[in-house]
Amino acid sequence: LITWPLVIPRGPDKPRQNLGIYRMQVIGRNRTIMRWLAHRGGAQHHRRWKGEKREPLPAAAVIGADPGIILAAVTPVPETLSEYHFAGLLRGRKAELVDCRTVPLKVPAEAEIVLEGHVSLEEYADEGPYGDHTGYYNSVEKFPVFTVSAITMRRDPIYLSTFTGRPPDEPSVLGEALNEVFIPLLQQQFPEIVDFWLPPEGCSYRIAVISMRKAYPGHAKRVMMGAWSYLRQFMYTKWVIVVDDDISARDWKDVMWAVSTRMDPARDITVIENTPIDYLDFASPESGLGSKIGLDATNKLAPETHREWGTKIRMSDDVVARVDAMWKELGLPGSGKAIW
Repeated sequence: LITWPLVIPRGPDKPRQNLGIYRMQVIGRNRTIMRWLAHRGGAQHHRRWKGEKREPLPAAAVIGADPGIILAAVTPVPETLSEYHFAGLLRGRKAELVDCRTVPLKVPAEAEIVLEGHVSLEEYADEGPYGDHTGYYNSVEKFPVFTVSAITMRRDPIYLSTFTGRPPDEPSVLGEALNEVFIPLLQQQFPEIVDFWLPPEGCSYRIAVISMRKAYPGHAKRVMMGAWSYLRQFMYTKWVIVVDDDISARDWKDVMWAVSTRMDPARDITVIENTPIDYLDFASPESGLGSKIGLDATNKLAPETHREWGTKIRMSDDVVARVDAMWKELGLPGSGKAIW
């Protein structure tokens, strides 16, 4: 298995090349299986190419590239933005590209290993099982066959691979890095978002917590819906929890306190059925089709509630300062810092 290839297929109708990480299972001397799921850019290129062309789809697989380019490949950038251009923004300099030898594609000049070839429009093979980043073995499914026409590499190339399994694993660590990339992208569309967090135990993207500056009734649900639809990657996010900006999105104790004190289940839980879902999610009733749930754990504004809303307990600044000053003098254990 080639677990961390940067795959670059040729698009049928536009010069912008799609970059993605798609696992490849070796099935022969120069043949692999290209495992790209139906929602991914590579699979969409393949479908469009098949609808317009008769010859196999040109593609290249890069094993080992600049981290900025790899991050760009797994970031759900808008369709109008090239992953190569986005990589340049991350790296602070333009990504240098060179032509492939046997296919009409450009690949990173600093690549360690490049596999050139074509993805069949007719031949499919069984891929799997494989221990995935969810902590389970994925099912055996048919995906198109990639035939290698050329291999180029640097002297003494570094073979890049990855380890996957139940979090914490390498994809979950990468997800934490990507989280910081997602925040400004989301804030560009929704400036009221203060923070966004994909907890590693949520398998990189299945659970999201959003803290926001709520301004009007229904605002939390608008942001919830926006998160699901703004970037393609978040169609796989099953759980979205929205909290106010006084709650730390990255502190589960804080988030669970908001869920338990600011939610009424009938009013504040939104369930959406028959939506695209992760193909790896065997918990959904159909492969690639399932439901999502949103939790509005924000303070409620009229007419969301007609009751007097609670006020948070908070010690006065003077009392906190006096106790802080006395703590060491009294020889008490711990830091003495206020917990509220």
